[in-house]
Amino acid sequence: MNQIPLPECLSVLGFSELEQKIYLALLRGGTMSAYQIAKKIDISRPSVYHALEQMTEKGMTALIPNDTALYAAQPPALLLRKLREDFTRNADAAEELLREYTPPAFNEQYANLTGYEIILQKVKEIMRNTRTEIYLNTDMPLSPLQEELQLLHNEKNIRTVVYSFYQVGCEDLCELYSHDRPIQEHEPSRLMVVSDNETALIAGPDSQGVWQASVSGNRLFVKVISEHIHNDIYLLKLRNRYGREIYNHLHISTLYENRQDL
Repeated sequence: MNQIPLPECLSVLGFSELEQKIYLALLRGGTMSAYQIAKKIDISRPSVYHALEQMTEKGMTALIPNDTALYAAQPPALLLRKLREDFTRNADAAEELLREYTPPAFNEQYANLTGYEIILQKVKEIMRNTRTEIYLNTDMPLSPLQEELQLLHNEKNIRTVVYSFYQVGCEDLCELYSHDRPIQEHEPSRLMVVSDNETALIAGPDSQGVWQASVSGNRLFVKVISEHIHNDIYLLKLRNRYGREIYNHLHISTLYENRQDL
């Protein structure tokens, strides 16, 4: 797992570049005056004074009363706990306020998504909102969806049907139909989801390796994705019963069948 650089982490958490320098200087050097901080990081005192005032209001630093005002960095564990709480509270408030701007359903519209993490969050949302039954067709490990699979299986008692060519895991949390190919060295290339026969998502990487997805409540779109998943399962059951030779009787000699990535 690639480690995110500290400046990038702090920036995402709301630290400006100057605030980062001040906070790290206080962590390394202990309690200091604004004059000492300015000298330490080679920034003008007025800029440091202004930044310290803002940082103290945000809870990043603490002001220690003295003949000369001294500043200390809030302990990282304490500060990060506060930032988490602030983020969660603001996210919950934003979710509530944004509902009036969000259409209740996709209806006949399509939404296009870009980026693996964004798509994964959308899939998780679809799974959490499923009421009765959900189908998945994927060649990626199911571990990123473990929490949602457990919710569907243990709390909501929803039928979860999964098809894959690979050993995707989580067999105890779903109705799995798999070709059981080893997945260790395989690069994921597809993710299809159908929820309650009402909403469908199809995703995969483009030629540059960037994941793209389309999601819709369009009836034909949902029907086509559902049929694809069911037909894959039917073919697997036929192969398990009659052997791989069954495929030889099904081919119709198209460009798709003759491609090299089968």
